Amino acid sequence: MSESWTQIDQYIESHLIPHDPRLEQNLQNTAAHGFPDHLAVAPNQGMLLQMLIQMNQCKRILELGTFAAYSTIWLARALPEDGYVLTIEGRDTHGAMAKENIELAGLSHMVDARVGRAADVMKQLIAEKVPAFDFIFIDADKQSYPEYLELSLELSRSGTIIFMDNVVRAGDIINFENKKPSIEGLRELYRVLENHPRLLSSTALQTVGSKGHDGFALSIVK
Repeated sequence: MSESWTQIDQYIESHLIPHDPRLEQNLQNTAAHGFPDHLAVAPNQGMLLQMLIQMNQCKRILELGTFAAYSTIWLARALPEDGYVLTIEGRDTHGAMAKENIELAGLSHMVDARVGRAADVMKQLIAEKVPAFDFIFIDADKQSYPEYLELSLELSRSGTIIFMDNVVRAGDIINFENKKPSIEGLRELYRVLENHPRLLSSTALQTVGSKGHDGFALSIVK
């Protein structure tokens, strides 16, 4: 099935995803440095992020989990010229690769790439009382998703969209013998999302494709 899912993704991409030299260069440069591409979003997933940003006329984006900045480019290219992306990466090696790819894509003027523990950077932003973000993309360590959600709410406004990736993990969320911290963190996320007083609505969708069987959760701040 996974081979078929990949072929279908490729078919979708061939018809609906326009070629962007910046994205292709990102993948090539990342591979040349020996980084795997499976940690990046698929092109059709990147387009979904872009469309959500465009539909809601977002201008300020927060991303948790930069990796090599493939998704960051998708986020940034959806913004107007005065848009702003703050992306946070926890690993030094990934952060260095991300900054290189952002510079190669010509997006350094609108992307602020920081390296550090996401929760620590977010707490600093809250203390600094930075303007609210319009769109928050969470694609980092899964065990911390509940904490990231609560911190995200402190950096949001009414109508902010919070998009959380990789929340199904091939169905492991319902395999209750799986006690990995990442899976337990996702289960706690669902409990936190349920009837959260500061969220207008939330849902989650399963996905299959070139990245396997997974899914994303989506919330709107009240």
